[in-house]
Amino acid sequence: MSIIGAEDEDFENDLDPTVDDHSSHFTSIELVKSRPTHLLVFLQHVILQFDCSSLLCYLHADLFKNLSTKETKKQFVEFYNSFLDKGAILRVQIPHNVSFELDRTRPDLLSEEQQRKFVQDVQLAQAPEILFILSPIPFIPIPLYLPLSSSSVFLLSSISVDEGVLLPEGVLPGLSLSGPTPQQEEQDPRLLELEQDPPNWREHTPPDTLKDLSKKETKRQEVINELFATEHAHVRMLSVLQTVFWKPLEREELMTATELATIFPSLDEIIDMHCEYGPTLRQHNFIVKAIGTTLLNRFGGTEGEWFQKLTSRFCSHQTWALEQLKMRQKKDPRFNSFILEAESRPQCRRLQLKDIIPTEMQRLTKYPLLLENIAKCTEDTLEKESIQQSAECCRKILNHVNEEVKQMENLLTLKDYQRRLDTSGLKPSNELYLEYKYLDLAQRRMIYEGPLTWRVTKEKTLEVQCVLLGDLLVLLQKQDDKMVLKCQSKSNIAVQEGKQMLSPIIKLDSAFLREVATDRKAFYVIFTWDSGAQIYELVAQSVGERRNWTDVIKMAVDELKKTGPPSDLKRGNSILTGGGGNPYSPTT
Repeated sequence: MSIIGAEDEDFENDLDPTVDDHSSHFTSIELVKSRPTHLLVFLQHVILQFDCSSLLCYLHADLFKNLSTKETKKQFVEFYNSFLDKGAILRVQIPHNVSFELDRTRPDLLSEEQQRKFVQDVQLAQAPEILFILSPIPFIPIPLYLPLSSSSVFLLSSISVDEGVLLPEGVLPGLSLSGPTPQQEEQDPRLLELEQDPPNWREHTPPDTLKDLSKKETKRQEVINELFATEHAHVRMLSVLQTVFWKPLEREELMTATELATIFPSLDEIIDMHCEYGPTLRQHNFIVKAIGTTLLNRFGGTEGEWFQKLTSRFCSHQTWALEQLKMRQKKDPRFNSFILEAESRPQCRRLQLKDIIPTEMQRLTKYPLLLENIAKCTEDTLEKESIQQSAECCRKILNHVNEEVKQMENLLTLKDYQRRLDTSGLKPSNELYLEYKYLDLAQRRMIYEGPLTWRVTKEKTLEVQCVLLGDLLVLLQKQDDKMVLKCQSKSNIAVQEGKQMLSPIIKLDSAFLREVATDRKAFYVIFTWDSGAQIYELVAQSVGERRNWTDVIKMAVDELKKTGPPSDLKRGNSILTGGGGNPYSPTT
């Protein structure tokens, strides 16, 4: 017998031309749902090629329809741990109303009605992702005898796929499983439209309608359109953080989920809020008659509080996040290569990651001005008041976020000083050394800091970094990489005897200020303690800076008299770690 090669024409003729490699069972989602074995194969296909979280969550949620009250309570905790918890391996997109409640209430303490409602909301939120997976898929070239991996069996075992499981009606109606093979890009379907610029309102407004608009109303529509367009561009840029950086970094195992959640805190929820904001505004069509109520609902009340919470969390991390990314790029060549390649992609629009992260903070600064401009062009009194009230809500949100950012930056500064702190210079005063040798600057609230000159005597001056805390004024000396706390004396005798040493730490509860008649840039801090009164002469770099220092010190002293000694402030740590002792907090 002759050997037939694969390239021989006779070999090709021997192939059965009637074999159809498209399995008819995978041409419709309805057929797949009706056959458990085929559904398992489809699930295996999704697990191998996509993020399977959405589909597994969708199917798991369907089980709640037939559960008793007791079973619902138990299963909801499992559902939460699998799909909703911030550390869940299969975490999915969660509606912000669900996230808001789960941030405040333990899942097991929710009523059965709330649990079922949340499951339904989460299930519906997965529909777009599943549509994205299903709609372009051709036939599934996986033989039915393909053994499932152990991990897949584990994931599927909790779903109980049998003849009784059908997906909810009306959400995924009879989709055809034909079309081009999907790209491996992790794209949220709702964000695909963001790559296209939003339509211009003038181009979609009938000429007669446009002609009838007054000059002021035309200006109003222009500003409203600017609000829409800039919001669209902002969501597009936030989506770049998610799709170009976060998900690929996690997929390539260059950063862990925990690290990424600290670098980009609440990013998913922030995108959700901005995405919901856009369609809500666009429903007014291209000529917007009334927008005040929509804006007030968005930036005021519960929605505004939730938005403030999310943006505060994200923006307060940005300085630390940028520093961590910079350090990682220096230490890890593979990580650095990934970042450089990602930044070169067209979605980044020639911006670097360090330019994209601050965009949320930049967006917050623009809302008040945009809304005020809309209000100026609005004739209706009630409408104008609603828009102005919305602008005021935006200013309050911005001020709150600014304060959170400031506190975080102060905390990071104190953590850096604490890392470099040297208290050995307190030893000449044994009393001071015993009290402050374990001083932890990072556990206190920093009010103000800056360079000052400390005139110990006419002949002896020291350059110090002065740090005003809630209850202390600390004078640090920079020596190489260290920040030194060192006692000073006005004479050599005092040094030898250990007496009348000037402390570098001044307790504000027994301090008061006086002007220096001979120097407008200087001021006295008079401090009384067990060894008697001490006078410190501190010199600022300008008269204005001297005024700033005296004002903030007086305010701190007055506050201390009203409220008493402050407890250690750990709010900054909770901002950074979410209150949970994150191993990636900037303590190292």
